[in-house]
Amino acid sequence: MHPRRRGNAGLGVFLLGAEVLNMGMSNIPPVTLALVAGQTAIFMGFLPKYFYSAASVCMSTYLVWHRQDFKRLILSQLFHADDMHLYFNMTSLLIKGRSLERRFGSMYFLWMVSVFTALTSVGYVAINLILEDRFHDHSYATQCAVGFSGVLFALKVVTTHYAPPGLHYVMGFIPVPSRWIYWVELLLIQMVTPNASFTGHLAGIIVGLVYVKGPLKPLMDGLIPPGSGQRYRGGGQSSGYRRTGWFSSGGTPGTGNPPPPKYQQYTGGLSEEEQYRRVMEESRWQTQGSYPQPSAPPPPPGLYPDLDELRERRSARYQ
Repeated sequence: MHPRRRGNAGLGVFLLGAEVLNMGMSNIPPVTLALVAGQTAIFMGFLPKYFYSAASVCMSTYLVWHRQDFKRLILSQLFHADDMHLYFNMTSLLIKGRSLERRFGSMYFLWMVSVFTALTSVGYVAINLILEDRFHDHSYATQCAVGFSGVLFALKVVTTHYAPPGLHYVMGFIPVPSRWIYWVELLLIQMVTPNASFTGHLAGIIVGLVYVKGPLKPLMDGLIPPGSGQRYRGGGQSSGYRRTGWFSSGGTPGTGNPPPPKYQQYTGGLSEEEQYRRVMEESRWQTQGSYPQPSAPPPPPGLYPDLDELRERRSARYQ
């Protein structure tokens, strides 16, 4: 591979900039925005010492496992081969990052991306190593990949897990159940772009599944709890994950009532508007210093006269 010309923005960078402006920078959580800006800066050639070309950072089983060039496990994920590769990946990151960072908090989302980046790279190398040994095909060892796609597939699994069950429409008209959407996208991308890294995307899906269904989430939560008191305020609305109020037990704040059945299970199914409304209510209550206390409904008119009125009637009767 030849070195990429630095400073050549290309159409993809301009489209990405338009996407960010259209979404509104104030509506993009800070870690997501930093990841997009950082990878764009890398593509534009602002860090030539570490990202001289795709060949200098790409990740393969041969280079990582046999040559022990471990820095490629991280550097390869942050580099993109061309401007449209960058555009599609960063647009996907904007959507997934905005959802997950608001749900878990900025600190935990950064922790999630870091762990997913490392594990996806390790999974890519391991899968290719197994395939090389199984089929005696050395091409698996020399496949050299760059890009954030594997991490995005891991985030896709997490996003789908917390979304309400239903149908997703691939290419706008192919209905696919939500639990299968990332598998269908894996095959579809490989059909449309044969040179895409199938094993890299597969590694991302496996990492995402180990998080939502396996031991990875409890291990990560034990080191950095979700939320960790983080809040993101943007676009005049408050968002984020809190460990108090609505988001701690699922019950009604201040009432002591138990959470409704399966509330925690379906919290991820709330629309963004409902999540914004609840978080804004909680913020207002905390600002006031107390949560609203339950009050008894007013008595029906006419059944319970005012006490002063009763005293006046009694006095008039005995005069």
